[in-house]
Amino acid sequence: MKQRIITGAVLALLLIAFVFLSGTVAYPIIITLLAVLGTYEMLGCIDVKNIPYITVPSLCFSALCTFVASRYRYGVLSAFVVCYLFVMLFMLVFAHDKVDPVSSSAAFMFVTYITICFTCLVKLRYVTTDPGSNTGEPIGQYVYLLVFVGAWITDTFAYFTGFLFGKHKLCPNISPKKTVEGAIGGALFCVIAYIIYGFVLSKMIPVIPNYPGIALVALVVSFLSQTGDLLASVIKRKYGIKDYGKIFPGHGGILDRFDSILLVSPFLLVLVEDAQYLNTLFTRLQ
Repeated sequence: MKQRIITGAVLALLLIAFVFLSGTVAYPIIITLLAVLGTYEMLGCIDVKNIPYITVPSLCFSALCTFVASRYRYGVLSAFVVCYLFVMLFMLVFAHDKVDPVSSSAAFMFVTYITICFTCLVKLRYVTTDPGSNTGEPIGQYVYLLVFVGAWITDTFAYFTGFLFGKHKLCPNISPKKTVEGAIGGALFCVIAYIIYGFVLSKMIPVIPNYPGIALVALVVSFLSQTGDLLASVIKRKYGIKDYGKIFPGHGGILDRFDSILLVSPFLLVLVEDAQYLNTLFTRLQ
């Protein structure tokens, strides 16, 4: 527990530094690094990281797709996904004696999942109030933080709420320590955190928060966050590993620490990319 707390404190300090660097090229570089490391961990989990015919195209896809997200529109990113699919299919033909179709399919699905979600996190940072152009207020610089706030507040308070009040197991065959009470507590504190964030933001920039909408979004974010966590646990149990990596002492690897943000980033990106749905969070910009 002590090691876990110390690592958590260090990660909090790194997150603060990360926020200050988010307006620079360091942001897509850092997210790309996380995506590549997460991809490598997943390839290790499904036991294909020593097969270069799978590993090399997977890592290249993860790096390229995530890094160029800040500069190119979705058509380019879709092209990367299609190219990655074709390469993996070609490997089944031209390296059929070294590539297993089941392993190749698993790699494509999980790597695409990880990459797309991290790519959405990059895209979210650069969203403006005039979707589809580079004009308008850069609202993304405030919204992208909701990914981390929602996921980590949910995770933290689900743990403590479950520890204090947990009696009913949530998914005992997937994650025995998670409880229904913990899930509810995590969602409740996520709503509180989002409302506080909206209030503070309204004092910093000319926006009027839509508090009912923010509360509703927080509930969805908390659900997605906990689902992403459980999804990562399902995959680990399927392949018989405890942690995806050891880069964070007491916390495991990149995917162990960031599993709860993966499903959140696409949801928030879809929400705020449309000006109409942006009103769910902020009723108007003055």
